[in-house]
Amino acid sequence: MRRLPVLLVLVMLSLPPVAQATSVRADAAATSYTLQTSGGAVARIGAFQPRRDPSIAAAQRVFGQASSRKLIDNDSCQVDWGRLRLRIYFSNFGLAPAGQTTCSPRVGRAQSFSLRGRRFRTWEGLRVGQRSQMIEQRHSSAEFVDGSWWLRRATSPFGDESDYAVVRAITSNGRVSAIAGWIGAAGE
Repeated sequence: MRRLPVLLVLVMLSLPPVAQATSVRADAAATSYTLQTSGGAVARIGAFQPRRDPSIAAAQRVFGQASSRKLIDNDSCQVDWGRLRLRIYFSNFGLAPAGQTTCSPRVGRAQSFSLRGRRFRTWEGLRVGQRSQMIEQRHSSAEFVDGSWWLRRATSPFGDESDYAVVRAITSNGRVSAIAGWIGAAGE
């Protein structure tokens, strides 16, 4: 009988069983995130609840470590989760603590988002990649305004009290190519 080198045996024992590793990957891939709105803003993206905690740190607890954070200007930070195809803009209209920026985990507050990942769905089940016809089937009150489908709208209590899209679907080549929305946790 041939003996395996001790180091090879130790490495093999430290690896998780294939079935277990496959199961973990399948669970992560199966996770989906439902959008919910309330009071003229997106209140939930899956378990991320920006009304409770709109910080980058809170978003990372739900979506995992961001693949990039980019300071746009002094009060805006673009945060991307590449594997999810999710982008959230965080803002802070006050002063950041010394040595921190809007991209610091607890400083920026979720303001708006866009997503292109298929793991996200609206409260009525619309997803990126679905045919454009599904928009009106899923969201009977959707309206085509300024080049996108407004799935949920609200009226601003400020200024001229104009309507704005809380959640909108963007289409390209007969399919939903993106969904974007307003969170507004950074204030006015």
